[in-house]
Amino acid sequence: MKLYASIYVGTYETVLKIFRITSERKLKEIDCLRMPVELLNEINANGKLSNETTGRLCDILGDMLRTVKTYQVTDYQAYATGMLYRAINAFFVLEQIKLRTGLTLTVRSNSEQRFLSYRAAASQRSFEEMISESAAIVDVGGGSLQITLFVNGKVRTTQHLGLGTVTIRENLRRFSYGSNRRYHVQEIMYKELDVFTTMYLQDVKLKYLIILGDQMSALSHVGTPVDSGVLLKADRYLDFLQKLCGKAILELPVELPVLQENQDLVEPYLLLHEAIAEKMPSKYVFFSGVSINEGMAYDFFSAKKSLDVEHDFEQDILSAAWAIAKRYGSYQPHLKALDYISTQIYDVMKKFHGLGKRERLLMRVVAVLHDCGKYISIAEASQCSRTIIMSSEILGLTHKEREMVATTVAMNRGELLAYGELADRFREEEYVTIVKLLAILRVANALDRSHKQKFKHIKIALRGDKLNITIESKDSIALEKGMFEEKADFFEQVFSVRPVLTELRIFE
Repeated sequence: MKLYASIYVGTYETVLKIFRITSERKLKEIDCLRMPVELLNEINANGKLSNETTGRLCDILGDMLRTVKTYQVTDYQAYATGMLYRAINAFFVLEQIKLRTGLTLTVRSNSEQRFLSYRAAASQRSFEEMISESAAIVDVGGGSLQITLFVNGKVRTTQHLGLGTVTIRENLRRFSYGSNRRYHVQEIMYKELDVFTTMYLQDVKLKYLIILGDQMSALSHVGTPVDSGVLLKADRYLDFLQKLCGKAILELPVELPVLQENQDLVEPYLLLHEAIAEKMPSKYVFFSGVSINEGMAYDFFSAKKSLDVEHDFEQDILSAAWAIAKRYGSYQPHLKALDYISTQIYDVMKKFHGLGKRERLLMRVVAVLHDCGKYISIAEASQCSRTIIMSSEILGLTHKEREMVATTVAMNRGELLAYGELADRFREEEYVTIVKLLAILRVANALDRSHKQKFKHIKIALRGDKLNITIESKDSIALEKGMFEEKADFFEQVFSVRPVLTELRIFE
């Protein structure tokens, strides 16, 4: 029996879950332990974690680690919310945890932790069918929520909103002196959600609202058939939430296991979900019953080939990149040409660049997003492209990968930055990867410098230390030839291979 334990330190609670793989190659939870510990509120108030909170966190993690050992689990991981890095003493807290418990706690960025939850949801049987039409995946956290919109099976956008159960609770407290405190908080929520729906749902009739997290399944104990993996009609779900939210706070249910020790989060939790259901009307609501703990397990077991992975997460990344490019008015024919040419060069040069499948994906994202910044400024397109990329959530890319893409794009039109100028952000091998992607991008871009796709056919072949690029065209490629040599010089410096351009004119 294969066992795995995931520990996640969130904004207001720490969760341990232990899983096993069944004979049908399915993931099954066999134990769960939740302990409340307020991080976000304390960090926001004081800028750091107190000695008392650090000590409590160490005690909780120590107890969880002993539980893991009781189950004789040898495979386990411990992650923490990226919010932890807001604390000025975060590194000292992490060190104390390691010294006192022996546990190494890895802090994950927002994009990384959200992707893990999404990965678990995407592994569910009905997921592909739901996103094939139109679906919004909503992941509510303590400090924020994230919405990923699928239309016709492709990611249209992923947006991060500053609405979370803890932030809503603090707003309720802020207006506690007034009789209309709920109304004022609802105004805040509706305003944020209205911006999202206006920008991204104007032409979309949402069919499915997919709720991540395992909190909602507990509502089955208080009179509604909400449970993990259940599909509920949206109007029935909204009616239930409105009845709950219409009650006084003392009447609200506290059976939600995630909130049993945080009863002051019940009200904001329900109010937030009511606002989401109202402002993002759908036909059905699907309760995934999975959270980041399940995502960690799916990530671990799929890497071990113990679970089958059907969903194409790489395609999610590419469709998100294309959606960003379209939103910022990038010229699609040029991007398609650049995507094709750069991947052809990448594949032919595999022996000389030594990069893998993941870097090939980054190459494609670079090609698609390299000039999205022209929407803001043609003269400063590369730097503006970097700003857009770093400001956009691309579901499936880690924060570091997104930064590598953005840095490659930023150097497309300017000088190559020395490693010393980027050493605070990248390791040496990451810097080398960026430069390799940049060299391929520059050559590929030169081959369609006119943005007219003059080539009818293009052949790329490696012959010794020469990369032979043959273009069949019925139009003159004088412009492309003029720009090519400079880009070829840089390419040769990086790979010790010289690109050579040959033109074959076609007369019809």
